[in-house]
Amino acid sequence: MIRTLADIARDPKRSPLLAGGIILIAFGMYGMLFLSAHPSALRLLSLSYMGVSVVVGAWLYISSPALYLGFIWWLWFLSPFVRRIIDYHLGSFTPPSAAFSLLAPYAATLVILIDLPRFGRVLTRRMGVPLLICFVAILYGYLVGMTKVDPFRATTVLLDWVCPLLMALFVLVRWRQYPRLRSVFRTTFMWGVALLGAYGLYQFFVAPPWDVLWMEGSRMISLGKPEPFEIRVFSTLNSPGPFAMVLMSGLVLLFDGKGLIGRLAPIPGYLAFLVSLVRGAWGGWVLALSYSMLRLQNASRGRVIAILVLVSAVTVPLIMSGEIGEQAGERMETFSNLESDGSLQARQRMYTTIGIELLFSPIGEGLGARTFDSDFVTILYQLGWIGGGLYVLGLFLMMIPVIRDTPSSDRFAILVSGIAVAYFALMLMGPQVSEIKGCVFWSCMAFAVAARRYHEEHADDASGEDLDRGADDLATNGSDAASPTASNRSLTPST
Repeated sequence: MIRTLADIARDPKRSPLLAGGIILIAFGMYGMLFLSAHPSALRLLSLSYMGVSVVVGAWLYISSPALYLGFIWWLWFLSPFVRRIIDYHLGSFTPPSAAFSLLAPYAATLVILIDLPRFGRVLTRRMGVPLLICFVAILYGYLVGMTKVDPFRATTVLLDWVCPLLMALFVLVRWRQYPRLRSVFRTTFMWGVALLGAYGLYQFFVAPPWDVLWMEGSRMISLGKPEPFEIRVFSTLNSPGPFAMVLMSGLVLLFDGKGLIGRLAPIPGYLAFLVSLVRGAWGGWVLALSYSMLRLQNASRGRVIAILVLVSAVTVPLIMSGEIGEQAGERMETFSNLESDGSLQARQRMYTTIGIELLFSPIGEGLGARTFDSDFVTILYQLGWIGGGLYVLGLFLMMIPVIRDTPSSDRFAILVSGIAVAYFALMLMGPQVSEIKGCVFWSCMAFAVAARRYHEEHADDASGEDLDRGADDLATNGSDAASPTASNRSLTPST
């Protein structure tokens, strides 16, 4: 039996079909549990959702790494929403420590660890050294957190920090499959913008009862009021901040989008992006797009400008009218009135007072300790001078080739590098390196580095634009990536 499954996993034609069958069976099981409406069955659903996610993720990881990447991102996008639906059917709010469905994306991402013995040596080479440094820093913070905070709390936070690095490692070790991975990543975020944006608008206008239950149970002030037109949109995620940053990344990637969805997704995407009322994400979009415009070649720059003009012509009239325009307009006015900006003043006080604590806490408080509205402060506070210094060093070593070496002929690579630059700048304003935001940040950096390595390898075969078109054809057809020869080649680690 095991040998038969292994043979199917290596077959590029049969393995996706079997994986699709497993997914359909899983959804059938979920439907039956939902229909039962029994509390025990619904709690079992939360556990089974996590278990099936791991099984399907492991199967896709073995059979089709590109499909695994897309599957993982959908788990990150939708798992908080699944948790809210389960809570709604239970009729009560489930504390985060008991909401096992939230662990699904983490558990499925940890599947990458099964290949660590095979790909671990990549961490000792130039391309992977920044990840290795960050892994060491996080391990140090975890050991401190086990003694100074709480073992359970330190372990859950460890997942928040490690998963983004694992997703970056997944991309780096498969740089030979860069065209295929690029296509899946771009398509996933394109559909993600459409779905998350459309549901975000529904949430804003309707205030669904399952979202109201979450808002009342979590008691998060940042979510707004649980009433129509008063919600700060968070869509299928848990809060407006992560939602806005994910949507910001997807909206930037849409400048490299293709097809009908690529043309329609910006409409709900930008409208929901505005009613999230997250100013940092708005500024991040401007920064990412500005950086990309400076780096892009003339032809690609003209395409971006044309798309921007078209999107503005469609969305601006919708934005300027109704509740969306009023909410966004009031929030934008705070940019010109910084003296009365409470969040800005709070950050200023934080920077002036936390310096003393950091000075007298060289060991750090460990993972799971207090967080701040600045990633750099949080890193130094939790990881101490040694661990925090190592993590920041690894981050800088990863960012240097992203800024310096990203090929200008690859529009996607430039856009993800712009997103990475925006996330890096926004570290001054809030957490960006952990949880789903960290997964986006580190994945974008990894894609930029993988693009450079891939284009260097093929520099003798084609010029920049021809290579980019050929890579897109390869990603679309999948003939080379799906062939046994290419599959074996892609599993060979290289710097």
